[in-house]
Amino acid sequence: MDALLAKLASGCRAMSGYQTKTGSRESIAKRYLQESADRTATVLLMALRNLYGVEALYWEPETIWLSLEKDGIDLDVEARDKLQAAISIMRNPTFFWDNLVFQRTVQALNGEPYDPETLQECHPGYMAWAAYEGTLLRGMDPEDPETVPEFDEDVQQYIAVCLQRAGYVYPPNRLQMVSDNLAAMLPEESREFVANVKKSWEGLDKGALQERTFPENPLGVQLAQLSSCYLYVQEQAESLAKDAVSLDQDVDPTSV
Repeated sequence: MDALLAKLASGCRAMSGYQTKTGSRESIAKRYLQESADRTATVLLMALRNLYGVEALYWEPETIWLSLEKDGIDLDVEARDKLQAAISIMRNPTFFWDNLVFQRTVQALNGEPYDPETLQECHPGYMAWAAYEGTLLRGMDPEDPETVPEFDEDVQQYIAVCLQRAGYVYPPNRLQMVSDNLAAMLPEESREFVANVKKSWEGLDKGALQERTFPENPLGVQLAQLSSCYLYVQEQAESLAKDAVSLDQDVDPTSV
């Protein structure tokens, strides 16, 4: 999966600038926005750009919704939240610095409702995907595609708290920048167990996780949780990759 994620990052950076508008690209973009269920925020952003050009990424939300409605596209609340979150990350990297913005963005990118008045705990798999998709979206900034900030200590601590309360002793892939934060929350006597979890996880064949079952013991529970996060990120990445390839084509695959 690491190769797929690296390829996606490279591809999104390459598509951050101007792209020639064609009838087929516009057709695919409209279809993806009309059928927005389960599509990633990155794909919705790319579709919006293909339909109206890079300048649409700087429009106010109401201008976007009105333009889409004129083209017969009525995005539901979940898709609007995803699209707004994607644009916000691309234009302003507060996602990497502020834990409240991080929380709200994680929920939006994963199609989860949120309460804007309270600080909520996010699902580990959702945080892992958002941490990765956030780097993709920053790389799509037409003005500065190379600048992807590191996560601030404030956000790292929030992630670690969510992991600890969800029962994790070792962070999932894409969230390993919080290893020290999480370790500091655990009792001294758990260090040997954490090291065992880390070694066991690193030794697993990630390509066989879909069929893998784990024993119902403390180590097995940890590995099952890490596996669930890994597979969720993989599923999202594969969906994004498939849609991104279609959006970059000059021929609508449904028309041939």
